[in-house]
Amino acid sequence: MNNTTILPKTGISNPPSPPNSNVDMVLQVLFGVIAAASFLFNLLFCVLLLKRPSMLKKGHNILLFSLAVVDMLTGIFLVATPGYVISKSSYPVPSGIGGEIFCRLLDNRYLLFGMGKVSILLVACLAIERWYCVLKPTQYRQQFSRKRIIIYVFMSFIATCILSMNKFFENSLSGNKCASKKAPYGIYGTRAFVFAYSFAAFYIPCFVTWLTFCHITLHFPSSPGDNNESVNKKRRQRALLRMCALTAIALTVCGFPTQTFYILYPFGITKLGSPLHKGFNVLALFNSCMNPLIYWITNKEYRKEFKKLWGCNKGNEISPELTQASVS
Repeated sequence: MNNTTILPKTGISNPPSPPNSNVDMVLQVLFGVIAAASFLFNLLFCVLLLKRPSMLKKGHNILLFSLAVVDMLTGIFLVATPGYVISKSSYPVPSGIGGEIFCRLLDNRYLLFGMGKVSILLVACLAIERWYCVLKPTQYRQQFSRKRIIIYVFMSFIATCILSMNKFFENSLSGNKCASKKAPYGIYGTRAFVFAYSFAAFYIPCFVTWLTFCHITLHFPSSPGDNNESVNKKRRQRALLRMCALTAIALTVCGFPTQTFYILYPFGITKLGSPLHKGFNVLALFNSCMNPLIYWITNKEYRKEFKKLWGCNKGNEISPELTQASVS
């Protein structure tokens, strides 16, 4: 087997080239709809939180705000990356240093799919935050202070950059277009990179997330003999926990098929760019616009805040779940 190969650029296959079929045109439309929905839905949620500064004092809301910003950036990069919403043939490549940056960050989909990996790490962090809030309340404020949460978010971005830094060397400017480079580490190096990237940035965080949620569910404090205030607090915690778990389910279900497809690619088991994989592409990117809908559908307290934002609720009170420090 030839020892020189081209490393796949992301966990999701190369996007379609200039549309040459009805399928490609449909994909472009779908990506456009996803990009618009990702940006608008998550922007709405960010505005909701910014209009209620007290909400951003809570750890879970800071993480949800960060997740919304990441998903909003996914919508932006989906448009900015050639071959998705805009065909490659219609996308001019800058010259000079601008072209080099364009090829290494956008054309190779480094920024687009990097946002997906940041989302996975943030959801894992959200699961751990809920674990401390419910099962270790005395340690919660120390481990999830506002300063620490900001550090956790920052570290999620840094970890993603480190895990996928090899992509900087896979694409470069060649004349007036971006060209892929042959990976110098051969087929075995390719397999090692794919395994390390997939497990560290997807499978392990997902496993930690689900292990954490399962542990919370099995050991959630009972409420016999508690007063009404304590019972209501636990009810709100359960509602918030359910919403966060559904967010994790959506992320796992949308990302698992394409990530598994990608990890099998270096072994010749799957073929990137096949119709099945293109469908997985759409599913993975669709996740970036799902979270605000999940908040709206599954949690009545967030739903009330959404209605207030649109002037559909005349009440001016802030929901107890989002304001009481005890829920965090």
